[in-house]
Amino acid sequence: MAISTRRSGPGLRALLAGGGLLGLAAQPAEAVPIDPSSSTVGWTPIAYPTLLPDFFDDQRTGIPEADIVGDTSNPAFYFRFDDAGTPSTTDGAIGFRVRIGADKNPSGFEHFMGVGIDANADGALDLFLAVENSGNPNQVGIFDAGSGANTSPSTTSIVSSPLVSYALSVSNYDFEGVNATIDPTATTFDIDADGDTDQFLTWVIPFADLVAALSGQSINGFNDGSAMRFVLGSSTQPNALNQDLGGPNGGTSSTSSWSTLGAFSNSGTAAGGFTPIPEPNTATLVRLGLLVIAVAARRTRGPR
Repeated sequence: MAISTRRSGPGLRALLAGGGLLGLAAQPAEAVPIDPSSSTVGWTPIAYPTLLPDFFDDQRTGIPEADIVGDTSNPAFYFRFDDAGTPSTTDGAIGFRVRIGADKNPSGFEHFMGVGIDANADGALDLFLAVENSGNPNQVGIFDAGSGANTSPSTTSIVSSPLVSYALSVSNYDFEGVNATIDPTATTFDIDADGDTDQFLTWVIPFADLVAALSGQSINGFNDGSAMRFVLGSSTQPNALNQDLGGPNGGTSSTSSWSTLGAFSNSGTAAGGFTPIPEPNTATLVRLGLLVIAVAARRTRGPR
């Protein structure tokens, strides 16, 4: 499914500005290279339409290191985008941060954490941007979705060999305990009150590689202004999301669709910093309607 990326011309832009719609457009992201160890102040929390960021202690395998945790004051899932400061809409980098319940011996994250992307609004996951530390070597990568429908936990699988992978480095990966430096607004460092400090898992992937991988799925024209939504999940290995899901309470084997389950995040764009795409309010729609009627009436009357 092709995605339209045609931009508004000057005439339409002026029309929208006159109707008060320009204020709805998200501001472009600044060209600041993503530091995986940077403070959450520079990251955007990812929200869900109806659910809390996550229910703690709902991981299927009982492993707190794979338990996504969060509440209304302490987000479980964050996003960041660097547009590289160029006119291109397909370069830069995309970053994710997930809060998990603990770091158990041996130290370090030892599982699969993936962000599934629905890039064409068809309800199916197209790719996974992930940390894969369950095998050897540890890596960040872009993974293809399996051959199933990929519209629910029970129909989703992951191709275990990445389409492209990156060795872990300080420029693309960080795993560290939640503290006042990395999360100055935190109200607790142990959401599930189990005596273990929560951890932040952060990873960064080149945006151009995501665009190329989506093109390989026949999703063409994707860029930093294209809408997308996410499903977040952890796993013991890169073949399914079998440990925990961001949003729902459990649900890793559910037959319900991602939307019905509440596992789809709100939609957003990379260039907008993943600020949720707003719905026009009634007053804005009325203004736009009056403008359209006025233009149509003028065309009907013709030149004087």
